[in-house]
Amino acid sequence: MFTNRMRLAVLAASAAASVPPAFALDSRWEGGFTAVAQYADDSRTDAEVTASLDLVGSLDTENGQWLLYIEASSTPRSNGVSALYPTVNADARSVLTREGSGGIQISELSYTHTWNDERSLMVGLVDPSAWLDRGRIANDENQHFINGSFVNNATIEFPDYTLGAIYRRHAEDRPEITFVLTGSDGIADIPDRSYQDLLDLTSDERGVFAGAGIAWHRPKTSYRIGAWYRSDDHPVGGSPDENEANYGTYAVFGRQIGEGRINLRVGFANSDVSIADRFISLAWQRRVGPGLLGAGAAHTSISSGFQTGGDRDAFDSEIYYRIPFYSGKGHVTPSIQYVETANLSSSDVAANSSTVVAGVRFHFAF
Repeated sequence: MFTNRMRLAVLAASAAASVPPAFALDSRWEGGFTAVAQYADDSRTDAEVTASLDLVGSLDTENGQWLLYIEASSTPRSNGVSALYPTVNADARSVLTREGSGGIQISELSYTHTWNDERSLMVGLVDPSAWLDRGRIANDENQHFINGSFVNNATIEFPDYTLGAIYRRHAEDRPEITFVLTGSDGIADIPDRSYQDLLDLTSDERGVFAGAGIAWHRPKTSYRIGAWYRSDDHPVGGSPDENEANYGTYAVFGRQIGEGRINLRVGFANSDVSIADRFISLAWQRRVGPGLLGAGAAHTSISSGFQTGGDRDAFDSEIYYRIPFYSGKGHVTPSIQYVETANLSSSDVAANSSTVVAGVRFHFAF
């Protein structure tokens, strides 16, 4: 409901103690733990186990809700699978210190005011990616695909958790409308990852991220289209002395077909400054026996100004089977991925490489 990640939550004891008892009775908390073990057939990588803990607390008021999201993650291996192939584990590296170690942080702290149960305005520290480019079966690395190409559209240059506002109009008999206006840089986008620098809104290097989307929901079909814009300067590929803003459009289509569901995503971005200028993915999910079987493939086109040595784009694919346990509060998900990285002019990943990744995810909600 709140983000495209499986966010688990709790209210801080001091915060709960500071509110009137009537409000404290309306508070809720959720929590969850996720661990992912992966091995790649690329001899340059080491097998890797990553872990994360998410806590989400909410406190209802007469006309709205407070939200607190606390996130923690382990330190990834410097030569682990996710270091050379970052798309294969969207849950890794979610919280890092400036030294590259795992840590804990307040990722979201916001208040949402609601009118007539149809319109809402959220302000505070927010996650822009949770409100645009959403899908029912390909949007959550803790529940669905672990590969990041099936969590969000690769062409959309979302900032990390950042200050901003999100307006939504959602009603059953009308299209859903969403507007997002935030800073262009979030916590993970700032070199020292400090809240103090996040609050420095006068920095010349900062800009704004603006996005809009409209969605139509039917019993078996959903459509979503939108556009976004980032005003901060981006170097033009092949001409680093030139700068432009980045922008793009996207669309999401979802459909229930028999016992299965499909999700189709497409996206386009400014090819002058965006490394990924075109994107398309297709995901499928169906209940098989006691669990859920999912499969997906995604192709990311790399702008010519950012390629080197041949014309090779990025490709991601994944097959998983999610097995529930303990009345559905937990699940174990073995998966197989095949990925191809692109030819990039400057990159820390394994450019122009391909690998098969075997993995298993453990998740438990409490």
